[in-house]
Amino acid sequence: MTVLTTRGDFEKLLELRLREVKLLIDHQEWDGAYYLAGYVVEFALKIRIISRLMKSEIFPDRKLSDSFYKHDLERLLQAADLEDEMESDSSVEAQWTIVKDWSEQSRYEIGTTEKEARELYDAIEKEVLPWIKARW
Repeated sequence: MTVLTTRGDFEKLLELRLREVKLLIDHQEWDGAYYLAGYVVEFALKIRIISRLMKSEIFPDRKLSDSFYKHDLERLLQAADLEDEMESDSSVEAQWTIVKDWSEQSRYEIGTTEKEARELYDAIEKEVLPWIKARW
């Protein structure tokens, strides 16, 4: 088993989780698809944070380091310094309203609907993920 340590590791895991989400949706496993989908965005934001840190000569403040180990997508968006830019892109911001409510706590939930799972996947795959990737 490999522990994530590099940007490349996060990129591989992001692509793996995206494929797994698609498989779960194709097999109508809505709870699992919803749960895994949020990690795709989490990894994308963490890659953005890593990219920013690699370009900086400044030691990151404690809040940034702490936010990196959280599953809170809004905090990660802030740490990735993408909040203002997202607010100026209405189509992505509209999809973000679907994505931002994801929580790792969904692993304990049963009853995700097809609509919820597909809506989250579509928002991520078609809008939010490409938008974040363009800012790596």
